[in-house]
Amino acid sequence: MIEWLYLSAQAAALALAVWFFADTARSRRVGIANVVGVGVLEAVLLAQLIAALVLVPGAGGEGKALFFSYLVTALLVPVAALFWGSIDRSRWGIGTVAASCLVVAALMLRVHQIWEFRIDVVA
Repeated sequence: MIEWLYLSAQAAALALAVWFFADTARSRRVGIANVVGVGVLEAVLLAQLIAALVLVPGAGGEGKALFFSYLVTALLVPVAALFWGSIDRSRWGIGTVAASCLVVAALMLRVHQIWEFRIDVVA
């Protein structure tokens, strides 16, 4: 896993979580700016997936299926939460998206752990 890409995904997810929880406290609904923020996070996660698709298949070790399942789940969670949050017109719609960003941060941490301890990539 490319370290700077992992760290940028973590930073983006945590920054978006703070921003969206602040919007929740102010009783805001999901807006265009929130959609753009999730789009940026998705772009970083997609870049991470593409990098993993290039690096992992030839590597030794176990846990490749688990690695990719966490990575794909991290890609899908914000999109599903954004859809759910845009349907929910209460103040908690954006709270759902904020919570999904925390979930992405946790998933990316787990992806990094699997990369470090189960997959042997010689870069």
